Amino acid sequence: MTSNEGPTPAILSAIAAQSSDTILRFLARQRWFAAKGASPTSARIADVVVLPWGNGELAIARVVVSASDGDHQYQVPLASRRLSHPAERSDEGSGSLRDTSVVSTENGVTLYDAVHDEEFRRGMANALTAGLTVTGADGVSWIAEPVAHSSINGDGKSRVGAAEQSNTSIVFDESAIFKLFRTLKPGVNPDVEVARFLTESARFRDTPALLATTRFETAEGVTTSGMLQAFLPGSVDAWSYALDRGRPYFSAPVGRDVANAFVEDATRLGAVTRALHDALASDDNDPAFAPEPATPEDLDRWALRVKRSARDALALLERQLASSSLQKARAAEAQALVRRQDQFLAWIDELDESLGDDLGMQIRVHGDFHLGQVLRLRDGGFNIIDFEGEPSRSLDERREKTSPLRDVAGMLRSFAYAAATLATSVDKTLDMPTRELRSARWERDVRAAYLAGYLGQPDDDAPDILPEDAEHVQQLIALFEAEKAFYELSYELNNRPAWAWIPMRGISKLLTQPRASS
Repeated sequence: MTSNEGPTPAILSAIAAQSSDTILRFLARQRWFAAKGASPTSARIADVVVLPWGNGELAIARVVVSASDGDHQYQVPLASRRLSHPAERSDEGSGSLRDTSVVSTENGVTLYDAVHDEEFRRGMANALTAGLTVTGADGVSWIAEPVAHSSINGDGKSRVGAAEQSNTSIVFDESAIFKLFRTLKPGVNPDVEVARFLTESARFRDTPALLATTRFETAEGVTTSGMLQAFLPGSVDAWSYALDRGRPYFSAPVGRDVANAFVEDATRLGAVTRALHDALASDDNDPAFAPEPATPEDLDRWALRVKRSARDALALLERQLASSSLQKARAAEAQALVRRQDQFLAWIDELDESLGDDLGMQIRVHGDFHLGQVLRLRDGGFNIIDFEGEPSRSLDERREKTSPLRDVAGMLRSFAYAAATLATSVDKTLDMPTRELRSARWERDVRAAYLAGYLGQPDDDAPDILPEDAEHVQQLIALFEAEKAFYELSYELNNRPAWAWIPMRGISKLLTQPRASS
């Protein structure tokens, strides 16, 4: 299905009337706008593709924002309507367009984010199912391409997801979910690339199947703009699920211990994580995914990055101590960490030296793995989602191969945050020693269960991706945990100082954690 109709003046006139300030004010209200902290100075519509449905009142625009750290590009579907009430096209509730989604209202015409327009969503469902190419006047093409059969149709129900931070999701017929990328970056998108590999090549069942993609094509190249995947009704994110399962453990009266109900789930999650890594390493013939031996030079690079992260975090901690901006209750612990900087750096060097060349393989990994990137299904299983990697990194960096144990370390740090969150939730009903004890035990047991699931017997046909020596496995995990914890410390000091104690506690444990024997 192809369309090359020219642009419709109505929507183009509405878009052309928008000033830079108006566009910036609209963007500033969006949760997915990532340039808020980069002092944006101007915004402009780079190009527009008018869609062939909606009587010329629907389009997809690419917006370029200039900021102190360079230009940022965003995808904004737009609808231009004469509305008697600014929320009448919205099914998210009265006022949703008026509050966040309206760009402007001029001469009786309201320009707003089209994801909140039912007609836009109906046309998108049809385009994702049948395929569509639309070319704008400036030569930019917007392409929807099916990957696998989906049962969605334009006459079915659709809704906009409410939990997104960096993208926008549209759920069709409770059977498929379209992730519309807001931040656009030219090149191979790792989320789509990995989802396609897991769906078509590895046949991995524990991630939602990829059904369709959307992209922009210009003379300069291709930019992925969205992906349609199978929707898993009744699923919940594993972060929320872990907290729900952990509350009875933490809220039990003093002196009455209850079972840690998340332990079995953690074991299952560990096994699913290992199955994911085995799947990502399953094709020696695909250069983008073929596993490669990790070398001592790779280890030196990893260790250098951890040391850099440690120096930066501890320097920031020392500055906050000097300025008295750190919580007084945390000052003594912070001072102890700063004094131990040389010990941390020497410990990293010791790991580097002792690991030698027994480092396992480098493979494609999740890249930003934590409980929030996992769905707990109604049948008790887990699905892993969101393979876009750390948003702050370039696409090339996100596609780099590395040790699978980096993902493992990320999940272990997520358990630490879950334990801390659960302990904080009962600070008014439990004394501190009891909270501390339960937090330590809950995290210890969940960690052990997860690692048991991950390090258990892999499939006979699975590739050998880990170091041969069990102690080296533990040492690599510790190295990557250190990197994550020091990164968390910098992040929390800059953004959520009240939470800085969580990575501080994790860093304090680094030099004392037990190591597995050979």
